[in-house]
Amino acid sequence: MPSHGVEIIDGIPVILKGSTMYAFQHGLQTTTTAAPIVLGTYDAATKKATWTDTSLDAWVMAYREGLVPQSRK
Repeated sequence: MPSHGVEIIDGIPVILKGSTMYAFQHGLQTTTTAAPIVLGTYDAATKKATWTDTSLDAWVMAYREGLVPQSRK
């Protein structure tokens, strides 16, 4: 589960700063060398997200590759 400060919009974990949505990048939140990936904009009044297609596709592929399966005991 993403850390505190991360919102789930349309099933995707994002970080909101103003009206800009940035990709949640696990492990990169504490480093300053990683450039944030802009996924689009979010209007809090209407609760509508506008996605930037080119960044979203690249980020979703990287996010899926980084997922680690977990099993319950």
